[in-house]
Amino acid sequence: MNVISNIGLKKMRNENHAQFHENTNTLIGNLDPAELPFQKLIVPYKQTFDNEAEALLIFTKSEKTALIVEQHRVRNSIFRGFSDTVKGLRNHYETEIRVGANRLWNSIFTHYGNITKKSYDAESAAMNDFLREIKRPEFVVVVNKLKVQDWVTKLEQENNKFHTLMMERYCEVTEKTVFRMKTARVETDKFYRAIVSSVEAEVLIGNRTETLTHFITELNAIIHRFKSIMAQEEGKKKGDEESTDNG
Repeated sequence: MNVISNIGLKKMRNENHAQFHENTNTLIGNLDPAELPFQKLIVPYKQTFDNEAEALLIFTKSEKTALIVEQHRVRNSIFRGFSDTVKGLRNHYETEIRVGANRLWNSIFTHYGNITKKSYDAESAAMNDFLREIKRPEFVVVVNKLKVQDWVTKLEQENNKFHTLMMERYCEVTEKTVFRMKTARVETDKFYRAIVSSVEAEVLIGNRTETLTHFITELNAIIHRFKSIMAQEEGKKKGDEESTDNG
């Protein structure tokens, strides 16, 4: 059994990922490097984290970010309005309208669930699929019958605007920094895992000093805290999706 708990670094949101490594770097900085088995890894680990922090800062401070956040809100509002409209039509007094609304709801809306709770990229992918699906000939007939074509058109317009802003921000960030968030995360994780491996090796051969024990205890506390954060976020996401699916 490992002395340092595992944590799914790849599953972390960018902000949580950076904060986790910042906390770990702070912990290391508070200890005597001469008493740590990974002394030679400390500087490169700190450097890769600094690169990640820079990438995140430029990413979040992009001039396009505020526009993206607002456009994300607009796109979600249109999707929820469309969803609520179809959901309401399921109780329409005309049988033909009810049947059509239930067909759209059960075949498309239920299948895609609460798209608005996904990450930006995942939501865009799901939204594109949703729009392709609902424009299939057999569903176009239903959409026209329910007179909700304007919702489809508006949703597609706002989705395209969001995609354009995301691409513009990507170009803007590319011009401003040589560090990419995805690449920076991989590098930071690589040195973190090397540090963990060196600690595990020292413990395995019986070289568990007081300083190393302190590091292990504190790092596990950090890991536990971030695993709790991730669990809460995942629980909220699932709860929102189930709420939509049962609607």
